[in-house]
Amino acid sequence: MVEATLNGFIRRDLVTDGPVLIRVNGPAEGPVPWEAAPPIPISDARALQTGELPVHDFLAANGFVLVDHVSQVADWDSGASQDRDTNDILRTYMPEVEALIRDRLLPGRRLEIRQGPYLVRRGPGSNPYAQGVHQDHGLTPDDYQESLEAFSTPEYAKAWRARYDQPDVAGFMVLNFWRTVYMDEALQHMPLTICHPASVARADLVPAALVDFAPSGKNTNQLSLRYNPDHRWHYYPEMTTGEVLVFKIFEVFKDAPEGDFKTVFHTAFAHPDTPADAPERQSCEHRVGVFILRD
Repeated sequence: MVEATLNGFIRRDLVTDGPVLIRVNGPAEGPVPWEAAPPIPISDARALQTGELPVHDFLAANGFVLVDHVSQVADWDSGASQDRDTNDILRTYMPEVEALIRDRLLPGRRLEIRQGPYLVRRGPGSNPYAQGVHQDHGLTPDDYQESLEAFSTPEYAKAWRARYDQPDVAGFMVLNFWRTVYMDEALQHMPLTICHPASVARADLVPAALVDFAPSGKNTNQLSLRYNPDHRWHYYPEMTTGEVLVFKIFEVFKDAPEGDFKTVFHTAFAHPDTPADAPERQSCEHRVGVFILRD
């Protein structure tokens, strides 16, 4: 157990009549919505994930799971602009991830998996660490469709919605595959902390929209969080490149009870015991859409 300061909580007294508009460097308009929270206890998720439950059952119960996985990817910076012959993400990582989903994370279910041949890199020389508590994409199919349009095209977003609305589709989720890369040592600098969704009350959720973030210039939907001492925060100490943390960043099921919250708030945090000479974190995120089909 450690205690650390987490940023990005919304003031409990803030009354909203729509999404809180947020720029990366602060609010877009209106009163400053942020609230300072006391140091937050963050428990060791390795102690929670003891191996008594299979990987797929642990993911279903908690919204996150750590999976042993040694990838054969050599170039984590390859991406959509590269030819197939030189794109390790397309040729190697995407098949690895699909196998993980079908064999270990969602075994025995009828699935349609949607991956892109790119990922988000963070660390020196790439994107900065995301140091604000958030959940990606919001709560509803409309939220996801709007965000998808902001990052792609209206036609692509409409095609996703048309597939989601088909009667053979039971639901849809987005899984984030988060791992360290290019690191010879176990991670100590700026690890990721995750909030157990069962500890998040509906009243804690605050719809938010990122302004001037997507390449289209359109707002993207996500959720912000009001601080609550009942939240249960976890992290996996000293992750290695042979492990991948999988967590849900969006989920909707057509027959799910209203108010059933299953996705994971998360943020990077400064671990108080990080040695001064610890290597800076190098990591990547691969976000994968999965349609769950009816049996």
